[in-house]
Amino acid sequence: MIPHQYRTVAFTDVPVDLDERSLREFFLSRQVYRRTRFVVARNDDGLALVEVTKAGEEELFVDVTDVRVLASPQETILVDRADIDTAVPSQLLRAASGIAGAPRCVVVRGRYGHVNFMLDAVPRRVHVLDVAPPWPAKLVDQVRRVLDTAEELPATECVSEVVDLEEMAAREPAGHYLLPCRGGGITVPGAEVSYLDEVPPEADWLLLGCARSRAIHDHFYPDRAAGVTQVDICPAALAASRPLPPGEARLTKCCLLEEHIETRGDTVVVPWGASFTLVSAGLAAASDLAEELRTTEEGRENAT
Repeated sequence: MIPHQYRTVAFTDVPVDLDERSLREFFLSRQVYRRTRFVVARNDDGLALVEVTKAGEEELFVDVTDVRVLASPQETILVDRADIDTAVPSQLLRAASGIAGAPRCVVVRGRYGHVNFMLDAVPRRVHVLDVAPPWPAKLVDQVRRVLDTAEELPATECVSEVVDLEEMAAREPAGHYLLPCRGGGITVPGAEVSYLDEVPPEADWLLLGCARSRAIHDHFYPDRAAGVTQVDICPAALAASRPLPPGEARLTKCCLLEEHIETRGDTVVVPWGASFTLVSAGLAAASDLAEELRTTEEGRENAT
């Protein structure tokens, strides 16, 4: 549970014990602001998370008709993180990660002093596979930047998987490499390097490129189409050869896509050079896919 709007969360000191009976009696005797749904109740002994049911929302302050303690002081911790925007679920997840003891409820007091919480968080896990150079790997960097502002996206944990193209080239030694373009900044020490977009004179080279690069190569060098050796650097192709843990999803890219995203099994693919709009759509699709796969996996485990 993560409130969609932190304005529904009140943070207040209470003059009573934090057991359920005391909290019920206290809040049933009071009115709350009409938008309040949750209260982080604090005293010298700690914090408790309370959910209140109200008589209505028409008046500015309304009577409380029911009280439910969602998390006790033993299950609740307060984290002060001025760098965290508490309106963004994935930022809340970042604030909660690594806390010893894995408490059920993590209350975060973040940027602007705003307070929000995560209760019984089960983050969606998405692997982001990209290639580099250039550094930082662009898709991984875009996803991180999207996560910093994605208020509508459920709490999603992204795991970066960056394949180093220079290391790939080193595992396929050759005297001459043909790369798609200079843009990536790939270097191969001790070898000659040419760039496909410059249409260099035909040579005995190893093509370090994807299916689109191969098609361009075969167009310009039809006599070498059948004989050229290629190392496929397509992130989508690399992803297909790397199994994921059950219940997790992946986001990657492919230059064969131009204006849309595709779902291929446990992987969502966006175009190479995708805009932030498409990356955001792809990340949302991958997050939803991760939730679907996790639920399916849990159902399978329960059935057995």
